[in-house]
Amino acid sequence: MTDLRLDLLTDWLAHFFGDENFVITSASDDASFRRYFRIERNNATFIAMDAPPEKENSDTFIKIATLLNANNIYAPKIIETDLVQGFLLLEDLGNVTFLQALNENNRINLYKKAINELIKIQKIDYQNKDLPLYDNVLLTNEMQLLIDWYLPQKKANPSPLLLTDIFQLLSDNAQNSPQVFVHRDYHARNLMVIKEKIAVIDFQDAVIGSNTYDLCSLLKDAYLELSTDEIQILLRYYHTQAHIKLNFSQFEKQFDLMGLQRHLKILGIFKRLSMRDDKHQYLNNIPLVKKYVLQIADKYPEFAILKVFL
Repeated sequence: MTDLRLDLLTDWLAHFFGDENFVITSASDDASFRRYFRIERNNATFIAMDAPPEKENSDTFIKIATLLNANNIYAPKIIETDLVQGFLLLEDLGNVTFLQALNENNRINLYKKAINELIKIQKIDYQNKDLPLYDNVLLTNEMQLLIDWYLPQKKANPSPLLLTDIFQLLSDNAQNSPQVFVHRDYHARNLMVIKEKIAVIDFQDAVIGSNTYDLCSLLKDAYLELSTDEIQILLRYYHTQAHIKLNFSQFEKQFDLMGLQRHLKILGIFKRLSMRDDKHQYLNNIPLVKKYVLQIADKYPEFAILKVFL
């Protein structure tokens, strides 16, 4: 089957390099409409991003990458762009993800490094950067994905209207915590490990929101389960290193509720990726995300109704 976008990307690269002396291979797909290709040329490698302009806003990617690099956060440098066609040529950060780098010996220390980097990210001055707010509308619309995509597949559910108060409680929790720069997908597949340094990718959906959001993404990852003891160690590490003013039990509840908002959204997103976009591999991750939700429903009585829905 002809891949018109790949043909256009190859032509664009040939024009940029001045010849066709390069090899292009798939680097990774994305849960969005973006695709990434590794370009090998003269013993050097690059990453080419294919982001169809009618579906993806590459201006935002460029803006966030520039902001991160300006704040000493390791993000891919942008080498060349063509926003009309939706192509970007980026620095290659290698192919060792945080997930791949983890082992039994480095697990806690590597997570602490990721937390240290997250604290740096949260110190970014976002004033006058025109970043969207993670406000009530956005938070609630995300949780609505649970109703629109996940729950219709379940029979004999109680009325989704029963979720309204829960959605509002979770939204209030997010907005009543310290507001910082939020990567919005800060997890083990979106961090790269380069010579023991942590680099970040897939940051184009950044917003201003709760300081617990990215921490939830990292410690309650949809693709990797940490033990309860590991989460406690790392949560206390963040609490200390970030100089959180709330006592730990209050902070932990704030973290738990932020995670619940995220996981309700993810259940809807993973089902939508399968039903709408034919990306069925994400269904394999639903059991872990559902487990996270049910743990919180068991821990806090106000969320017990979720056990009926799920």
